[in-house]
Amino acid sequence: MILNQPFEPDRIPVVYVHGTFSSPVTWAEMINSLSADPELRKRYQVWSFVYGSSKPLVRSVADLREALTAKVAELDPQGTNALLRQMVVIGHSQGGLLTKSTAVNAGDKLWNVFSTNRIENLSISDADRDKLKRYLFLEPLPFVKRVVFIATPHRGSYLAGSFARRLASKVVSFPGEMIHRGNDVLKMAAGSEGGKFLHGRIPTSLDGMSPKNPGLLAMAEIPVVPEIKAHSIIAVQ
Repeated sequence: MILNQPFEPDRIPVVYVHGTFSSPVTWAEMINSLSADPELRKRYQVWSFVYGSSKPLVRSVADLREALTAKVAELDPQGTNALLRQMVVIGHSQGGLLTKSTAVNAGDKLWNVFSTNRIENLSISDADRDKLKRYLFLEPLPFVKRVVFIATPHRGSYLAGSFARRLASKVVSFPGEMIHRGNDVLKMAAGSEGGKFLHGRIPTSLDGMSPKNPGLLAMAEIPVVPEIKAHSIIAVQ
């Protein structure tokens, strides 16, 4: 998490989340324009989330949620700053999918896509069980109060079609730890909708945005919780 300026306890954080194979530089013009408005500059401060957008979408979701939670705890350990808990998160493209994860109550809807077993019945360690819950049993982050989606492919993107996914699988390299974990996930997902979609492949971010990804389609059906305001900016031409 990058704070674009020193932390100001009397300003609301606006967190920008970039899209696939991009970086916070994408937001430079928008941030400069908004920062030039004296009223906005007085009320808001800019943060940027940086992530490896080639990683599996579920991993990037967890990274964003954990980074935001850790930063809020670091800046306000006593939990007394009300403005810090009016956070706005803005995501472009894949970043919008990450953004939505901060504002939903998924229950077991995502889990049921990736496993035919109850999570309580898996023969895994408590640490791994807790990690799976953090990845898939999403709950809204209590300090997020508004989300904005910009050109976000909630039901998938044609750019994440089979050719692009095959190309990504050839050029994206995963760390050994991720490969090991990915193989464990593939075994766990055997027989499920998610397992059939992956066909024994460790997923990339483009798999996450495929229109055929059952996890993405399940996420699309989960509404933003009523207490968080949501806005969409959609290109029509």
